[in-house]
Amino acid sequence: MPMQQRGLKDEISRELNFTEEQKAIFDEMAENHHEAIRELEKQEQELLRSFFQQLSLDYSKENKEAQLEHILQLEKDKIIVTYNHFEELKEMCNEEQLKRFDRVMERILPVLINSSDRPMKPERPPF
Repeated sequence: MPMQQRGLKDEISRELNFTEEQKAIFDEMAENHHEAIRELEKQEQELLRSFFQQLSLDYSKENKEAQLEHILQLEKDKIIVTYNHFEELKEMCNEEQLKRFDRVMERILPVLINSSDRPMKPERPPF
């Protein structure tokens, strides 16, 4: 798991004041989420490569549309997997932790949506 995600996971555990048992469950949940996202991103990269290779080849418009739909479905799947992950996280919170949950989500939302508002976001190099 990348350092940023590990730090985010630790911050969530700390902010919600997880018990050791909850931390262990959350660690497993986070690893499962990471693996699911990594697999979806791998598929997406392969499809994107193939999609743009069509510029060099003579593909039908239908093929482009089908590939694009598949790419968009993978993006949708990533969003759903992440939403379900945080929904599961919320469900494991006790009453006291639920009081902090919304504040924690508000703080990590810029990271989840890759927002330019997120602190210390590296600058993207120009093309």
